[in-house]
This record gives sequence, structure tokens and C-alpha cells, in this order.
Amino acid sequence: MIELIVTDLDGTLLDEGKRVRQADRKMLKEAVQNGSQLCLASGRMQRELEQVMDSIGIAAHGVSQNGAFVRTRDGELLAEHLFSPDLAVALFEEIQREELFQLVCLEHELLTHRRIGMAAAVESRLFAPIRLVPELGSALLRQEVTPCKFSFFGELKRLQPLKHRLESRFREEVDLFISDRDCLDVMPRGISKGRGLQILAEHLHISPENILTVGDAFNDVSMFESFPRLSFAMSHAPEGVRAKAAQTAESVESAVKQAMVHF
Repeated sequence: MIELIVTDLDGTLLDEGKRVRQADRKMLKEAVQNGSQLCLASGRMQRELEQVMDSIGIAAHGVSQNGAFVRTRDGELLAEHLFSPDLAVALFEEIQREELFQLVCLEHELLTHRRIGMAAAVESRLFAPIRLVPELGSALLRQEVTPCKFSFFGELKRLQPLKHRLESRFREEVDLFISDRDCLDVMPRGISKGRGLQILAEHLHISPENILTVGDAFNDVSMFESFPRLSFAMSHAPEGVRAKAAQTAESVESAVKQAMVHF
């Protein structure tokens, strides 16, 4: 049987209105009633994952902030991965000349030192407000804030050069993902949804062959690579993402139905 269903949120389980489709909700509830467990794996905060869990009425495991945090459905923290203070300061200072909206991400909170560019558009997508901290650089220096992720928002033609520059300077220290059509995420090296899911699977003693993963963006590729047998890319995903999954699906419901034929 499918022991663990793992789904990304934005563009996968959530539609453009931040809602879970009725058919997907029904399918997940049926799967859980039949013995499967559910995990939400997202670049979003844990508190946002919990709001989605509440909306569908299922207690789920959580891999939040692209794998920086892993929590069981009972709230047990299995993993926490943060930037070193020196690296966090260096990254923050490196991107100050960029006129892009920037977020400094924690497990349960998002911070910014200036609301520019896509600030309003980004906040409208979230389930929680962004806290404005004008002296955020100083807070990082004093280690009052220890982030797990930096996110930058803008057109891809502006994000790609930034990605190349950060890869060049911090090559051995960070991993970078285009996690949405207008978002670049910067993570501590080796931290990803795939790694977070490995930690969860080991804790739950679930075989990789019995884990279904569904996603639509480049930050989902690590899940497909770590758990390839039942990996599904959404049909609207970029070609480079679809190429990494075993199959494609129109929805989470469709992915679960397709995967069931293997059991």
C-alpha cells in the first residue's frame, strides 16, 4: 500500500486561490482512512502547513521551509537546519544592492527589512503576515535572528543572474532553487525537501518504495530523486521538473489513483 503520501502545496495541492480542491481533499481523506499517512512538504512555514492541515481535517507530518524543519503529525521536531550566523550576515550583505523583495525566513515567521517590489503580491499569497524589521541586518549581526532560508521575488530574468552570482560566491555553502515562477530560495548546503523527507521516512520506518511524492517546482526535484518509484510531477510543471519524476499527473487525486495500480 501507499504508506506515505507527500504533497507540495503551491501549484500542487493548493490552487491559485490558496484552496484545496474538493476532489483532492476527498481522496486524501479516503487514503488516510485506509491506512496511509500524509505529509505536507513546502517552502512555506510550519504554521502555514498547519493551517492547511486544519482546512482539510487531517493531521499531517510537515517538511517546511524546503526541508529546514521536519515535524511529525504530533508536533515532534525531527530536524532543524539553520544558516551559521556568519553565513547569514554575509548573504544578507551580498544582496543589499538588489532591488528585489527579500524575505528572511524562520520556522514560524517571515521577516523583511523593506517593503519594495512584489511585497504586497507576495504577502497576499501567504496565510500569515510578514513582519517588517527595518534593522534586520543588525539583528542578524547580534544573532537575535537565525534564518533557515532567504527568498527573493521578481521576474526570472532578474532572479537567474542573482542565482548565478550567489552560486559563484557561496558555492560550497548554499543550495539555490527556483521554487516558483517568481521566487528564488537560498538554503544551507545539503538541505532540501528530499533530505527532510528521508529523515521523516527513517523515523516512521517506511520503505522508499511505498512513498508517493507530488510536486511542480524545482525544489520538489530532490523528493523525486530520493523517492523515484512513485514520483509525480504536475502536468503544468516546467519540463526540467517533469523530466525528474517517474510520471505526471493533473492533480493530487490523479497521482494517488495512478499510484494505486502498483499495489
